[in-house]
Amino acid sequence: MTEAKLDPRVIRTKEAIQSVFKKMVCELPYEKITVKAITDKAKINRNTFYLHYTCVDDVLAEIQAKHSSEYSAIVSDYDQLKDTDKLVRSFFEYMEAQDDFFKRVTCDSRFDYIRERMQNRVTKQAAESHPMKGLDQSVRNILLTFNNCIVLLYRQWVADGRKIPMEEMIELATTLLEKGMKGFTNN
Repeated sequence: MTEAKLDPRVIRTKEAIQSVFKKMVCELPYEKITVKAITDKAKINRNTFYLHYTCVDDVLAEIQAKHSSEYSAIVSDYDQLKDTDKLVRSFFEYMEAQDDFFKRVTCDSRFDYIRERMQNRVTKQAAESHPMKGLDQSVRNILLTFNNCIVLLYRQWVADGRKIPMEEMIELATTLLEKGMKGFTNN
């Protein structure tokens, strides 16, 4: 099985499927994306699709897992309680480096259920980090939920057309998350 994963044909096929899927997500409502539509646009037959995935949701799940793993690896050494500045910067920089598909899934409210699955994966890893482990579960849940405000701040920044320069936005988000509204008024 591991050999098949390294086979260049398998890699190319999965990349073609994922590429078509990502384009379709940016053009259509998710419910309208079908295996047939993916295979037609990717110019592969359905049997080939089913060698790699059981359904459209599996394509999405694999893409989500990849992004969640990449981002988690970036922030894995950060102290979830003390490194707010690093967490905010890493999130904004990671998001801005992504393709239209990922940005759409993050910012378009019609994809909240998809984004939330990715966020939950990252949050689960953060919950297992050293500084969080010793905390009461209820307190940990509240802190992790608060950390997810980074996503909301990013979404609003995008919705406003990125009018605030990114460096300034990172500073603003960090101040708000570290010091709250009073921190902003004291600047």
